[in-house]
Amino acid sequence: MELPIKNYKLLLVIPIALMVVSAGILITHYMRTGEWFNRSFELTGGTLVTIETKQATDIGAVESALSQFKVSVRSLTGFGGSKLLIQAGSDADSKAIIAALGSIGIDTSVSSVQTIGPALSESFWVQAQLALAAAFVFMGIVVFVLFRDPVPSGYVMLCAFSDIVVAMALMQVFGIELSLASLGGLIMLLDYSVDTDILLTTRCLRGTGTFGERWKSSVKTGFTMFGTAFGALVALYISGLSPVISEIAAVLILGLCADVILTWIQNSVLLKVHMERKGLL
Repeated sequence: MELPIKNYKLLLVIPIALMVVSAGILITHYMRTGEWFNRSFELTGGTLVTIETKQATDIGAVESALSQFKVSVRSLTGFGGSKLLIQAGSDADSKAIIAALGSIGIDTSVSSVQTIGPALSESFWVQAQLALAAAFVFMGIVVFVLFRDPVPSGYVMLCAFSDIVVAMALMQVFGIELSLASLGGLIMLLDYSVDTDILLTTRCLRGTGTFGERWKSSVKTGFTMFGTAFGALVALYISGLSPVISEIAAVLILGLCADVILTWIQNSVLLKVHMERKGLL
């Protein structure tokens, strides 16, 4: 049994197209805003006003009431109730914002305010970049030690890098800002991507039977992992227990969907080409 297409190299068109579209989204965003992606108030500095409401709120009415302030408004709804999240500059008058919400009939009795200054947010941003870079580097070292071959090791890390790029592009499409929470989600995605690619690479290089049989075995295990993780993340996202959990779940859901293409198509094809060149098939 082989990969489910005779000219299997043509399958690379799918992940290449996905990467081109993702890169296009990020480049377009950079040309329009000067940033590759939107960063949250934690990484840029600002004020976040959170209002707990009993039911979903009309975002349009809120934005109209707060038109005098430079704010962004979003709502989070789950089993635990609804939350209204209002992000403004670090010099914003949070009391005036809450008063303006009260004037349109929104119950502001349960509210919280978080303010992060520019210096602290810049420190967070530097540390966030270092954390992601360090995770990527140490993952690469472990993968190379495991396989002792730079080609399949490189394919594993290429897939992990591609997962991050696609996930960040999709975050822009769905309006998810890069925050400390979503950064944690990206690091978890990096770990998940490397896990699935190690599974695929180990079984293809060290398993028995034809390449197709090894590939099919890894796909069964991989899709069991995907289904379990995806179901749990969807449940967490729908529950709306907290903005942090929902944001992490959303990033991971997007990343897991991208990983299906990048691991089981891109990496599978590249591995087969490598094994044919090395005479391992």
